[in-house]
Amino acid sequence: MMTVTNNRQTAGIGEIIKRYGTERHHLMDIVRDVQAEYGCISGDLCAEIADIMGIHRVEVEGVVSFYHFLTEKPKGQTTIYLSHGATPSFSGVKEIAKAFETEVGKPFGGSSENDPIGLEWTSCIGMNDQEPAALIGDVVVTNITIDNVKDIIAHLKKGGKPDALVAKKGDGRNGSELVNAMVVNNIRKKGDVLLADREVGSGLKKAVAMEQSQVLEEVKKSNLRGRGGAGFPCGLKWDFCLKSPGDVRYLLCNADEGEPGTFKDRVLLTEHPEMLFEGMAIAGYTLGAKEGILYLRSEYG
Repeated sequence: MMTVTNNRQTAGIGEIIKRYGTERHHLMDIVRDVQAEYGCISGDLCAEIADIMGIHRVEVEGVVSFYHFLTEKPKGQTTIYLSHGATPSFSGVKEIAKAFETEVGKPFGGSSENDPIGLEWTSCIGMNDQEPAALIGDVVVTNITIDNVKDIIAHLKKGGKPDALVAKKGDGRNGSELVNAMVVNNIRKKGDVLLADREVGSGLKKAVAMEQSQVLEEVKKSNLRGRGGAGFPCGLKWDFCLKSPGDVRYLLCNADEGEPGTFKDRVLLTEHPEMLFEGMAIAGYTLGAKEGILYLRSEYG
């Protein structure tokens, strides 16, 4: 783990912030890069970030404490986040955890900054159809066996990179060199709603040929609803936005699957991201929003 003087630390953080700017909405990008550089975001680092950005320290600490993959204390040079929950428990995750502890020589949650490998539990990472699964660095490793555990730890102890753990690439776009993932889509029956062949951009072309009010009425008539649990009508939500005061509107797309056991959007995001962005463009046109933000969960990033 890197040890730095205060002056070098300040200079390093300053360089990171310089890449993004001091605007508050860049804070998430900044703290992620700071953690990648220093292994954690300690109280001192929070203070440095706040001072350079001209914001309160508690604003930085609030972000760091809220997100699971941000940490105030180092957890090892490479951290293994093993998924736990209902589905992993039926897939032998307890035995896998014991195997990891045996090979690493430390319990889960018991690692320090000087350890080459840290072990941590994490909640559902959207791999319920291929558990036991873990995040190792930024790499998703699926269908872990006790024999896999020995190979994984041996590889990391030799200084191997997590990317090299992808021994067999997954299907669809997971197999692309740009994605390099061992995740499989496990599609049993190909339905028209998500996976039918379609002309990219055809929906957007139709939308921009209509008045914004006409698009809104079409969305209302479709009875399209949000899938976050409440089933709130999409058209009504758009209507509220249009009627709200203010000249500037922003479009936010929540691509997080926070409910344990769900992973339906993972396939959409992997195989047809253009559909997501086309939908955002249609919504942006209808609402008069010139900027859009996609919120993507860390496990899918």
